[in-house]
Amino acid sequence: MTAVTAPRARMDQRVRARRVAVQRANGRRRLHRLVLGAGILTVLLVAVAIVYSPLLAVRTVVVDGAGTEQADVAQAAGVAGKPIVLLSAGSVAAAAESVPGVASATVTRHFPSTVVIHVTLEPTVGSVAAGPGKVALIDGDGQATAIVARAPAGLPVLAGAPAAQVGSRVPSALARLAAALPATLRARVSTLLSLPTGLTALVPGGPQLHFGDGTQLAAKAQAAAAVLGALVAPATYIDVSVPGAPVAG
Repeated sequence: MTAVTAPRARMDQRVRARRVAVQRANGRRRLHRLVLGAGILTVLLVAVAIVYSPLLAVRTVVVDGAGTEQADVAQAAGVAGKPIVLLSAGSVAAAAESVPGVASATVTRHFPSTVVIHVTLEPTVGSVAAGPGKVALIDGDGQATAIVARAPAGLPVLAGAPAAQVGSRVPSALARLAAALPATLRARVSTLLSLPTGLTALVPGGPQLHFGDGTQLAAKAQAAAAVLGALVAPATYIDVSVPGAPVAG
């Protein structure tokens, strides 16, 4: 019995030693994983703390090119106090472009806390009444972009449009005609009307300009400007309903 038991006992000791070694190795691996996980969690917590730190919060918003809409653009952007690292330039630009009169916007971040919004405004092409002693400025899309006491010189009145407020729209045909007029012609036109006979422009001291319907307005406006500039005898009207065959009389 002794001769048989001794090798078996030694084998059992080796098995137990191997099991202990395996258990210790597994323990070391678990500890390594725990330490690694704790390290990653610590790094993430530090990163979150840095991102949301007041040092990286937007404190300065610069709006360039917005004119009187500067405060509206800054408010629509809504970036003040937000983490600058997490800002989406595209989303901020889209918010700025939602402001009436803004054609496009680009956004740049300047670390640690400044956001610059560069705005391109829609051109103002006319005006409409906006209540007693006030007029609304209208862009080429027919949208009212601002309310002022007096329209700048060289802008025609879009007659017949209801009183406008910022963000409201006037009849699109009149706005599109105003936008189509070359700047030199627009400066001479006092009033644009939509009549049963078609779109008409009034030129103080000059002929009425008849544009017909709302098609081919760019070509019609160019033809009207060319004929008006070439007149050598007084005329009461210039008809450019067919832009390739204008008529004056």
